[in-house]
Amino acid sequence: MKTVDKQPDLLPKEPGSYLLILENPMLQSLSVGRLGVLAFEPGCYIYVGSAMGGLKRRLTRYLRPIERPHWHVDALCSAFRLTAIWVFPSADRLECRIARLLTREPGLTPVPRFGSTDCRCSSHLFYMREKEKAPLFEKLKGALTCRNAQVLTYS
Repeated sequence: MKTVDKQPDLLPKEPGSYLLILENPMLQSLSVGRLGVLAFEPGCYIYVGSAMGGLKRRLTRYLRPIERPHWHVDALCSAFRLTAIWVFPSADRLECRIARLLTREPGLTPVPRFGSTDCRCSSHLFYMREKEKAPLFEKLKGALTCRNAQVLTYS
């Protein structure tokens, strides 16, 4: 695994989809745009997004404090700790396909309408109780047949 905060140049420049792996240390209520105030249990959250203009360009946003919140996930990035980024470089927009795969995954709970107000998905944010995420990454990598997918850690 590569540590991306020490070497942001490791972020791929090509378009694709990504998952932000976020750790929430305590019960928190956060204001999330038009969704209002939501309660977040302690644990791991997985956010699915896409960066068709380039992964490096979009993901660099999450490696520093967010000055002007725009997306739902921006509210989480200020309150949770980013621990990893899973990247799936692809010219195809895989964001909704990944969200549908995660919706069917045991042990994941979707946060209704989060990050999915512009599509038909139930959510693009998932709560995960268990800590072991490597099998989930490998499962997604196989389902998407994305050989150049990678896990980038953030410390």
